[in-house]
Amino acid sequence: MKKKFLKYILIILSILILSIFYLSIFGLETEKLNNQIKNKIHQSNKDLDIELKKIRLTLDPINFQINAKTIGPKIFFKKKQIRLEYIKTKISLNSIFKKKIISSKLEFSTRSIALKDLISFFRLVTGKLELFLIEKSIKNGQVIAKVELNLDENGKIKKDYKISAILKDGKIKFLKDYNFENINFSLKIYKNNFRFKDINFRSNKINFFSNDLKIIRSKNNFFVEGD
Repeated sequence: MKKKFLKYILIILSILILSIFYLSIFGLETEKLNNQIKNKIHQSNKDLDIELKKIRLTLDPINFQINAKTIGPKIFFKKKQIRLEYIKTKISLNSIFKKKIISSKLEFSTRSIALKDLISFFRLVTGKLELFLIEKSIKNGQVIAKVELNLDENGKIKKDYKISAILKDGKIKFLKDYNFENINFSLKIYKNNFRFKDINFRSNKINFFSNDLKIIRSKNNFFVEGD
């Protein structure tokens, strides 16, 4: 009797270990979460919608969480769309057991999109008036961006976000006498630190170049260093 019991225990443990190994390495794909994600986004903002393909789930047994990733999603807002390269997130297993799914980290990368559309999207989400003025001043430019966000237990974004972006062929017109064109640079943002690399643009027949420029914001002050 004891031998049979031990045999069953070993079989169950073997299946459990193999399942953990399989889910950690290969994972599984599902579309069952798509409607929940779409509904939650639409509830937060009626002008927002998302098109998702299959979501790949892999297990992280060490950190007791699930890694979720989808390729090629699309975000729609006011008949415009932003095509993303991917969306990744980390979901705590504890939150699943509590039937309150909360992500601890969210990461996404865009494909090459119009700078004007990206600013319009952020204006819609944040509701900031100054972004409307910036949006109207943008005349051209393509951008690729990657955003990394850490979320607290309530799903709110922490301040240790990271943003990296590359801008090509930008053009901004503020007033008749303030035109900036052929704008190119790479940018990294961490909290209130802005790091620009390989900047070049043209303004009022003057060419501007900088290999490295760092801007630090402290309350209402901005400190600039670089070449």
